[in-house]
Amino acid sequence: MSGRCLRLGFALGLVVLGSFGARSARAVTVSIDPPDTTVIVGTTFSVRVTTDAFSDLKAFSVIFQYNPSVLQLVGASPGDVLTSSGNPYSAFLVPDNTAPADSAWYDAALLIGSTSGPGILNFFTFKALQIGVSLIECRLVDFRDSQNVQTLPACVGGRVEVTGPTPARRDTWGRIKTLYR
Repeated sequence: MSGRCLRLGFALGLVVLGSFGARSARAVTVSIDPPDTTVIVGTTFSVRVTTDAFSDLKAFSVIFQYNPSVLQLVGASPGDVLTSSGNPYSAFLVPDNTAPADSAWYDAALLIGSTSGPGILNFFTFKALQIGVSLIECRLVDFRDSQNVQTLPACVGGRVEVTGPTPARRDTWGRIKTLYR
């Protein structure tokens, strides 16, 4: 009878322990913000890569793919997740050396300590080359904590629509004003 109670107690302990682990292992999502962007051809603009809450972030890598006939990657810069702690960090844009250059790859790591989310991981800066639509699709997001344990967050991409300039109508405000003076 005591063996049965021990097995029951052990099984109950596993269930309780598993439920605590499930609560603490909250899913993390990385996303492009804003998810839908409309810009005029020839414009240079930035999109944010944001994350949900993550308590111990030492390093991360993000890779997003875009349409190179519509967009050109100009650069990347760190967000508040890296800069807010005041600790030194290393962050760089990994060049896409295969043709066509269609990947935005950003690697970053804190050199001292760790940081946490939610917040902005980084900014990607693009130039709108021609009228069209480009999806910004997630290819990889890799988070590492202080113990170098890997977490692969869920990832949500975005969409950029590049439009042409709005043509001015013949009845511009200046002409209408002169008619009524």
